[in-house]
Amino acid sequence: MRSFLSLAGILLCAALYGQNMTTTDLTGFVNPFIGTQRMGHTYPGATAPFGMVQLSPETRVLPMFIDGKYNADVYKYCSGYQYDDSTIYGFSHTHFSGTGHSDLGDFLLMPQTGSLKAEPGDPAQPGSGWYSSFSHKREKASPGYYSVHLDRYNIQAELTASERTGFHRYTFPATDSAHILLDLTYNIYNYEGKNVWTFVRVENDSTVSGYRQTSGWGRTRTVYFVMQFSKPFAAYGHKKYDKTPYNGFYRKFNETENFPEMAGHDLRAWFRFRTEKNEKIGVKFALSSVSTAGAMLNLQTEVPHWDFDRVRNETRNRWNGELSRVQVETLTPADKQTFYTALYHT
Repeated sequence: MRSFLSLAGILLCAALYGQNMTTTDLTGFVNPFIGTQRMGHTYPGATAPFGMVQLSPETRVLPMFIDGKYNADVYKYCSGYQYDDSTIYGFSHTHFSGTGHSDLGDFLLMPQTGSLKAEPGDPAQPGSGWYSSFSHKREKASPGYYSVHLDRYNIQAELTASERTGFHRYTFPATDSAHILLDLTYNIYNYEGKNVWTFVRVENDSTVSGYRQTSGWGRTRTVYFVMQFSKPFAAYGHKKYDKTPYNGFYRKFNETENFPEMAGHDLRAWFRFRTEKNEKIGVKFALSSVSTAGAMLNLQTEVPHWDFDRVRNETRNRWNGELSRVQVETLTPADKQTFYTALYHT
């Protein structure tokens, strides 16, 4: 009890003292990788303070059940990321942190080059699916920013976020077959039937809208999105994984390519680009729990431009403002990192 009161007194004094101090950059003391190993269940990706978007990598794609039995391995992936992994399957826009149980993982994006790969693949089968290897030597994370090099495709992926909009920046090699895959089938703690319905509409050659309804922790939970690309795509299409195909009006057309409306229980859409060497393609991905119109309003209000670094800096400054509510000057740099990382995770 005496130790607890002493710690409480130190924190109170530090907080009061901090009110009269010049704000310093405390984001440098935050290490988002702390808690991402084993059962820490945190994620390293980009998010704004109290944001709706938590844009972060997924290092495995696992079902919750195998042959009707609970798959215990999914517990390690409550936040979608395990530091000990060496593969990345994409970047989804919603995550829990430190919960010990999970859901979410909405709207996974994965850039790739070469022939389109529409299945996630398995690291036990090298070359299968779309996953990419990566190295922690070429991975960085700080409040409001994440970057990693996707070794398989020679693509540099960078992520930042405002409150309701995720912002991707992908640096591609020169190719006529750059693809960005949108996977609406993926869920954290995924199982057959978790997706109630998915829908994608191509509004024009750079704007896509849609929604996904799932039945996990929140029954018939619906999330709407609007996605904008910084350059027009050359072609697009989708694959459906429904057990019972729809054979009505749409079947009169080849709806798998360049057909503007896509719907089904389990859906993956793709968008193809031509890129020059080191060309950057930006993707803004806004969410709403109300409507696609709400998602568009969030995008236009929060990120009406294509300046990735501006969003990154604004979000970092917002984090610094929140962290600066408590100023601690008596700790070692290592203790400061522990303290401010824990404060960041709260």
